Amino acid sequence: MSQDKAEKLLQSSKSQKRSTSEPSPSDETVELTQTVQEAYEAIDNGDVSSNITVRDTNLAALFHGLEESGDLAHVAAAARISLDREDNSNVNRSQTIGDLIRVGLQEVAPETVDQAMKAKKEHLLSKEGEF
Repeated sequence: MSQDKAEKLLQSSKSQKRSTSEPSPSDETVELTQTVQEAYEAIDNGDVSSNITVRDTNLAALFHGLEESGDLAHVAAAARISLDREDNSNVNRSQTIGDLIRVGLQEVAPETVDQAMKAKKEHLLSKEGEF
């Protein structure tokens, strides 16, 4: 993406609000499974980052507090139980935040999680055919 195009996108996004912005008609027709599968490919190729970023003072304070108090392990264990995953004694903030996001997505948008899982399977199968 060119610097000019990126700057135009940034400027246009500053004027948009969640309550007033509408998806463009072309955005609505794109299949989530396809876009997630393409994102896996882009991550594998190093074209996009595998990190996500959240700027939230309240959550940052909470997670620092959880780490300092030793309560992060309890929250991590609860999230992993909710996800039917094995408890991991090597708790870290990043993994716990990821698990908590998964719990939240599963709660509010289980169909989205199903599509993402389908996309991951399709991506892995497409890699399996490579020599």
